[in-house]
Amino acid sequence: MKTWITPILCCLLLIAAGCGKKGIRSPRQENLFSWESADAALTGNGCLAISALMKGAARNVDGFSIELEPLAASADSTLPKELQTPQDTCEGCPFTPRETQELTPQQAVPTDSGTRFAFTYCPQTKAAAYRWRLVARNVFMAFPYALTPVKTVR
Repeated sequence: MKTWITPILCCLLLIAAGCGKKGIRSPRQENLFSWESADAALTGNGCLAISALMKGAARNVDGFSIELEPLAASADSTLPKELQTPQDTCEGCPFTPRETQELTPQQAVPTDSGTRFAFTYCPQTKAAAYRWRLVARNVFMAFPYALTPVKTVR
C-alpha cells in the first residue's frame, strides 16, 4: 500500500507546482507613454507645423499618425463644388476625421520633461481651419493608442 502513496504524492506535487496565474501577460507600466501637450500652426503654404511633447517611454513608439477634419470651406475655386460650401464648419460637433496619414517626425529632442517631436503635414483637402489630433502607437500591442486632445488650428 505504501508503494502507491509515494507515486501519487509525487504526481500531486508536480501538478501543484505547475499551477499559476493564467492569462494574457501585459507589459509593465514603465513601457507606457502619453502626450503632454501638442500645438500646431498653419504655414504660408497651407501646411501644418506641429510640435508635441511626449512623456514616458517614447522609445517604445511604433509609429505616428494624424487625424484631420477640415472646418471651413476654402476659397480655392479649383476644388469641387461640395468642398467649397461651408458644410464642414461645425466646431461643436463630434470629431470626424476626413484624413488620416502616417507621420514621421522631422525632429525628436529629448528634454527633462519628455521628448519633443516636430512634424509637418500638408493636408490633401485645403481649408481655412482644421480640427486635428495626433495618434501614437506602442510597440506593445496591449497598450491603447496615445491620443492628443482634439485641437483646432486656423
